[in-house]
Amino acid sequence: RVVHMLALLSAAFLPALLRTPGLSANPLRRHLRCRQPGCAFTEADYRADPADLSAAVLPEFTEQHVYLHFHGRGGPDREDADLQARIIAQDKAAGLDRFVHVFVWRRWLDAATAERISYTGQALGRKLGQALAQRKGLRSLHVSATSAGGFAGNECIAAYVAAAGPERATTRLTLCDPFCARADEVGAPWDDGRRTSGARLFGRDADFAEHFLNSDDIVPSTNFALPLCYCYDVTGSAERASFPPPSSGNFLQDVGLRLLGYHNWPIGYVARHYETRLDAGGSPMLPSHSELPRGTVFKVP
Repeated sequence: RVVHMLALLSAAFLPALLRTPGLSANPLRRHLRCRQPGCAFTEADYRADPADLSAAVLPEFTEQHVYLHFHGRGGPDREDADLQARIIAQDKAAGLDRFVHVFVWRRWLDAATAERISYTGQALGRKLGQALAQRKGLRSLHVSATSAGGFAGNECIAAYVAAAGPERATTRLTLCDPFCARADEVGAPWDDGRRTSGARLFGRDADFAEHFLNSDDIVPSTNFALPLCYCYDVTGSAERASFPPPSSGNFLQDVGLRLLGYHNWPIGYVARHYETRLDAGGSPMLPSHSELPRGTVFKVP
């Protein structure tokens, strides 16, 4: 049954994964070369022919607090919109003036072959993180990401922390069932994922990093708790049974998403439960890893 589902999933999504509009013949040759046994696409390969990110810029804003979200493949979708609406409503209720933005990077995500997605995401996140570091008055930066957006979200925080200096804003990273593997690291859906780049990197540079996990879907490298984050395992939560199926209006896309099981449930959970709470100084309260240790898994009932 699982093999059959994977075959259907491949038929639905493989053409999109391999589309490379606007790319030169060089990456195509590397793509073919890297189909040979033992040949992995490396960061050096990406740097030799990087994605054109010249148009990847944030809109102008004046707020001192920022919430930035990176969607996954096929997004932005219903859950991304629900999350943004929840953050805005919670901020309004708390009296927080915050720039809340879903960064739409679909043009770069769709153009990337499978082995380039993680590197493209990192390059994009790095560019935006470095741009945010130029804003010296920033007080808080909360970045979230779902699925394929994980590499972009994590790198945005990492680049910001590296470039902003000691007077930087507080940083919080929220990852929702992130895809953690480079193309040559992908194992079976039930693989524990500990050898992936995501396991080594995701959450490392954030003041507080949290992971919302669904552990029984068929998406590879998403079914384990990230060791550098505090993990909320929402797989067995009672609410999951009432999570509505995809309804984008695109039949084939909805079928493909349903084959992914509850991969979208973690961001759906956050979109239903996120709360904006302020500290005495009027900034969003930042959880502490001294109270919520990295690598700890809390199973949400």
